[in-house]
Amino acid sequence: MRALTTDKPRVPWRRCEKARYKRTAAEKAVLKEKREAHRVSYSSALQAARNIVFHEAEKLHAQFSGHSVQYYYEEIMQHSRIAQSSRGVNRWNTFCRQEVKRMNDERAPGIAPLKAAQCAGEIAERWNSMSKSEQEDATQSAVKDLEDHREMKKLAVRNVPLEAFHDCQKSVGAIDREARALNARTGVEIIFIATRSTADHFNQPHVFQTSRATDFFDACFKVSAMDIALRLEAFSIAGVQELAATPERVSRMYYHNFDQHITMKHHIIVENWPLAKFCCPGDINSWTEISVLKSAWDSGATRFRKLTDAEFDEWEEECFQAALHDGNRGANGNGNEGEEGELENTIPTASIQSSIPSNDDGSSPTSSATPDTQSQVAPSRKRTAPIAAISVVTTANGNAMHVPKKARKGRSDKGVKRGPRKRRDAPANDDTGDNEPQLNTV
Repeated sequence: MRALTTDKPRVPWRRCEKARYKRTAAEKAVLKEKREAHRVSYSSALQAARNIVFHEAEKLHAQFSGHSVQYYYEEIMQHSRIAQSSRGVNRWNTFCRQEVKRMNDERAPGIAPLKAAQCAGEIAERWNSMSKSEQEDATQSAVKDLEDHREMKKLAVRNVPLEAFHDCQKSVGAIDREARALNARTGVEIIFIATRSTADHFNQPHVFQTSRATDFFDACFKVSAMDIALRLEAFSIAGVQELAATPERVSRMYYHNFDQHITMKHHIIVENWPLAKFCCPGDINSWTEISVLKSAWDSGATRFRKLTDAEFDEWEEECFQAALHDGNRGANGNGNEGEEGELENTIPTASIQSSIPSNDDGSSPTSSATPDTQSQVAPSRKRTAPIAAISVVTTANGNAMHVPKKARKGRSDKGVKRGPRKRRDAPANDDTGDNEPQLNTV
């Protein structure tokens, strides 16, 4: 089974000592004409070969007549140009590599190194003159070295970002050509996305997609494949907790009730707001403040940030506690002067058991409600509002900023003094004393 990864370090193996020659304008013109003539002749030969293949497809159609001529033409052309297998390491390759390296080591510095094709004849004569045992002894230690060298070239991680860039460009280009040809032959719809996994690399997000795949993303996801590629790049570089883009698109920006419309739905906060008031830029009348705000956004000092799952859970719990505090304060009557004192006068603080009449023998009557009637009414205590540790909008020095909220419509009886509650009239007890005593309802 072929290896898919390796832990071997990448080492240089090429000798780059080529002599540079700068061509003249006349030589460049001659080369241009030569390349143009080659292109025309190659295109003519390629078209002739395609006509031959199409003629063979017509013969298959005439012989079998089960499908169209185009079907048989695609059947003939449906062969990938990607190599499915490679030759294994043999002793001749090992000996040739070993001898070429020895000959280049003996050459003087500054001289262009020899290629294997240039000295293959001389090496072959020496190889054929050796016996079988001599060939094995000469290549015994070099076979493992050649296997490790091939594995290193194929799978070892690139040390230089520029090498990784060129490797990615050539490999992705080859995949694009194969995918384009496959789509032309078979009509298969393909989408291929390649992004870098570290910020040290130079490659930009690459997307290959056929026409129907493009329409699919636009119609079903309402985003382009390039948007998906950018998010994949952000995910690969920053990780799942530091995504650069939100999964859903924010259709509108809210400044009033920012925490409810943006933070609650999209888990996004604003950091380092430079102005004293958090509002829409259209509501700012000062050109200086507009310039400061624009510079802060352009430089990245002011930015949106997506809360992590733990931070959002903490913020949501703080919002719940704050809402619970406001609800308890409203239920206790805070905000209406004199109401709390009046309510305290109507709430009994002694045991309700004292209002129950005793029997003739002085013992209290037995009742299932006795344990409940002995409980005391605890006085109400004021609760303080929780202090939020995570603010949805922060200033340049990290302090929390007030987020404007739209005022709710006030109650019609706000500010009107309310009197004490009226007691219900207690029902009359029978003189016989056979019935259970009745409790006064407060």
